[in-house]
Amino acid sequence: MSVAAVLAAGSGPWPSHPPAMADDVNSIDAIIRAMYASVSFSEGRGPDAERLASLCVPHGRLIKVHANNIDDMSVPEFVERVQTRISEQGLRSFVERELFRRTEVFAGIAHVFTTYESRTDDGGGGDHLLYRGINSVQLRHDGRRWWILTILWTDERDDCPIPAAYLPRS
Repeated sequence: MSVAAVLAAGSGPWPSHPPAMADDVNSIDAIIRAMYASVSFSEGRGPDAERLASLCVPHGRLIKVHANNIDDMSVPEFVERVQTRISEQGLRSFVERELFRRTEVFAGIAHVFTTYESRTDDGGGGDHLLYRGINSVQLRHDGRRWWILTILWTDERDDCPIPAAYLPRS
């Protein structure tokens, strides 16, 4: 089912929640790797909507924080925005990779602060940095697997550089 059809159906984020691959959700490391893999894409395909949804609770939120406002999205809404960017701006590829991580865990809940960089291919084989930032990921373990509850992120800006404490140490 297309993302647009899911949104039009109006019956929540997904008619039936997609199952996760066990290797994607059996540890915090695995789910964070799967999160980055699911939002990355090549050849204008866009994010792997079902994989991303399978990592999140059915009503999980993806929230981008800007300097003066926020974009609060469901997984289908996030994917739809990326698809629009692909069609309107010609975005061909997008690779987000983790640079650094700090994790806190207590009683089946976890908070992961993960610094990222996002890159794209210009079509001529050139790899260009789009931006860097920090994802704040809240997770829950239900006794069987990890679930993403929320991904809250903001991109680095000239007036708000990433602190050294959240960058790789050389």
